[in-house]
Amino acid sequence: MNNFDDLFEQQPQAEAAPQKQESRKERPKRQWWQVKEEKQRKEAYATLDKIFGEFSEGTGSMEAYLDVQSRFPFHSARNALLIGEQCPDAVRVGGYKEWHAQGIEILEDEKRLPIIILEPGKAYRREDGSVGQNFYAKEVYDISQTTARDQTQPQVSYDDRLLLKGLIASSPVPIRAVEELPQGRGAMFSAEQNAILVKKGMDAPDIFRCVSLEVANVQLAQSMDGYSRETDGYKAYAVSYMLCKRYGVDAKEYEISKLDGVFQGQVPREDIPAALTDMRDTFKSLNGRMARAMGLTRDSKQKEQER
Repeated sequence: MNNFDDLFEQQPQAEAAPQKQESRKERPKRQWWQVKEEKQRKEAYATLDKIFGEFSEGTGSMEAYLDVQSRFPFHSARNALLIGEQCPDAVRVGGYKEWHAQGIEILEDEKRLPIIILEPGKAYRREDGSVGQNFYAKEVYDISQTTARDQTQPQVSYDDRLLLKGLIASSPVPIRAVEELPQGRGAMFSAEQNAILVKKGMDAPDIFRCVSLEVANVQLAQSMDGYSRETDGYKAYAVSYMLCKRYGVDAKEYEISKLDGVFQGQVPREDIPAALTDMRDTFKSLNGRMARAMGLTRDSKQKEQER
């Protein structure tokens, strides 16, 4: 059995407005695209309403969402839901121009089957003085819909020590190895020491699972007012699961189906999107710090724009 205990002793603390005078020739084309975009946008919102409604009724699948979000940390929770609904096995998406710039083309039969996501546009001010955000429909395609679909996708695996070093570096508080912890726990946050304590002698996957859970809890507590493990702990559980899925750590022990009912009875358009965004933002933040600590470059990750 490898000894990973020494790792814990090595830590350093829109586009411009159109001209008023437009030719008659331009108007039909512009209006046609506007109608198309509006239709796609309405369909995207309808899809999200359906998904949020299912979560509110306790029938939504948290695992389906988390599996997609783990592959797309740079996409918003809403767009991860939209991608998952339209192409659940998607691994890398891009618009026509993005694929074309890489010398990759959309397959002819797939051009009529774009994945519709929502792209932020210009902010605006409401009558009450608050700021709103416009969103526009954007067509993207998964790599499976392109001429690159048959290219072998490399199976990435990470050295255990490198993976744990990345996780340790992502933590907002120090991580320390101890001989024993109460109640047979593998890791726990100590408010007195302001540190995450880890039981010595565990295997790397066990360390990753229990430490990532504590790291996520601490990160959420620091970023959310009134965070409570009793009521919000499921968010940390989901983040830990996504980190495992992202980095190839066995996640079979996670009982994600138990999270399917956490949103039951909540307001579909308010509470649920907010909770999913908390999870996604925490995952994105920890994943980013891990990737930098592990020396992963932008080219070695999915080339996604944040949406």
